[in-house]
Parts: sequence; C-alpha cells; structure tokens
Amino acid sequence: MQQQALQRMQRCALGTRQRQWTAPAESTDGTTGPGASPLLTASRALALLCMLGAAGAHAEDIVIRMLDASADGPLAFDPGFVKATLGDTLVFSPSSKGHTTESLLVPDGAKPWKSGYDSETRITVEKEGLYLYGCEAHRRMGMVGVVQVGQPVNLDAATAFAKAESAHFVMNGDRLMRELARVR
Repeated sequence: MQQQALQRMQRCALGTRQRQWTAPAESTDGTTGPGASPLLTASRALALLCMLGAAGAHAEDIVIRMLDASADGPLAFDPGFVKATLGDTLVFSPSSKGHTTESLLVPDGAKPWKSGYDSETRITVEKEGLYLYGCEAHRRMGMVGVVQVGQPVNLDAATAFAKAESAHFVMNGDRLMRELARVR
C-alpha cells in the first residue's frame, strides 16, 4: 500500500513539474505569483516524496524466541525462518533457560555473533544474504535457524554448509534444510 502511495506521488510530482514550467516561478518566500497552479510545485513534491521515503524506511525488531519445545518440535528457535530487510534487528529472546545464539554462516562482510547463555541478544543485519545460526548447547540436536536478508546471494554456500551440518544432528535432522527450503 505504501508503494502505491509513493507511485501516485511520483506521478503527481511529474505532472506538476510539467505544469509548473508554464506557471510563474516560485518566489524566495515560497509563494507563487498570480495565475500559478494550485498544485504542488515540483520542488515541494520532491521534498514530500523524500520525506515519505525516509519515513517508510525504518528498521524493525524481529523477535526470535529460544525454546525447549515448539510447534516445530523440541529445542527450537521460533520462528525458525525469518525474512528480514537490511537494517532490521534480530532480537533473540531466551524464552527458556540454557540457550544461546551464534552465527554458523553469514554473508561475506557480515559480522558473526555469539551470545552468552540466557541473555537477550540483538543483531542488526547490514549485509544482504543468508544467515544460519544455532544454539551452542543444542546445535547437534538441530536447534538452528535461517534468516534471509534481501536476495540470497550466498545460497550455494548456505546449502552446502546446511547439508554438511545436518549430517551431524542427532535429532531434528531435517530442520535446517526445511528452513533453508523456504528461501525465495
């Protein structure tokens, strides 16, 4: 819906710019002379578009709970797959005791992370690609998850890593590949 509003504003700004060429020039105090179009001037429309774009570009906090049991089975991150936008913050919430979060694979140039036990951890994603993560204590039990930020630029590396990692799981053996299959 916001995208549609921006497109309407852009069409309006372009039409206004064309009309403004025939209207009297805007003075330094922002008023226009007699006979000026009542529509926004191109410079004002452009300023409004910039403000709307900046307002819509805010980052979000995405909460991922660390659980002993979930609808997906024992020892899980909930949700196990997240689609985020550049600048969003992943908030790993210790809903059950005895869990951590650590990056297992991150896109080139992204910062890896490792939390302490039972602590809320905030990670701001600043690089496009796939982030695979797990719980240090329960990684071999398949307590893992996937975050997609923008395009999956490192999908081949993530898939190869997930196959190798999953071979060592003693339970929830298909979880990482299932979450990775949700990447679009």
